[in-house]
Amino acid sequence: MREIRLRYGADVLQGTEFVQQLNRIEEFELLNTLGRSDANDAVTVMVRLRLADNAVVEDIEDIEWLSIDEVVRTEPTVDGEALYAIVRFTHPLVTIPLEVGDAIISPGTRIGRRGAEVILRGSSDGCQALVAAFRLWNDRCTVAVVRSGDADHDADAGLTPQQVEAARLAWSMGYFDVPRGCALSDIAKAAGVSNATISGHLREVDRIAHRRLLDWIGE
Repeated sequence: MREIRLRYGADVLQGTEFVQQLNRIEEFELLNTLGRSDANDAVTVMVRLRLADNAVVEDIEDIEWLSIDEVVRTEPTVDGEALYAIVRFTHPLVTIPLEVGDAIISPGTRIGRRGAEVILRGSSDGCQALVAAFRLWNDRCTVAVVRSGDADHDADAGLTPQQVEAARLAWSMGYFDVPRGCALSDIAKAAGVSNATISGHLREVDRIAHRRLLDWIGE
């Protein structure tokens, strides 16, 4: 598994079409991809976002490539209210990966007024194809290789991709906070799976986390 991160500065984004998104959304973070259109010209994603000052949810409909299907929940943060929403995204930079079978734009990808970080994961060839597509759109970016190949990283700890994404989604939604920031059913809804499925994924995550902790402390 290769991981590459592309970073665009705020000044670069302000000179692109994304300025219309930044005028309405302070920050936008990808949490999960839920589905795609039959024609591969749109993706449905779960996101966490904070609106810009004086913006309202309805303003998002004025962004050419975004439409909100549902606001799942809201939560207060030190930076303002965050919305967890199911969004339909049609921008070509997001739909290009649908044509690349062995690399994806991963959860944790962010775009906001402070800049953008795009996380790409997949095979070396797939990641390079996505990097080339982004650089063709705008080459004023930095490229950082986080994982260089399949054999040199053990971070997934034997979890399936579905379990890894369930863990990331649960973490980002505050499921592991004290007190919990969301219910199990909220995560299941965001992931587009049943409560039983998400519960099974998180049980396995918990089991492996405890096993790794015991290995670390030498028990």
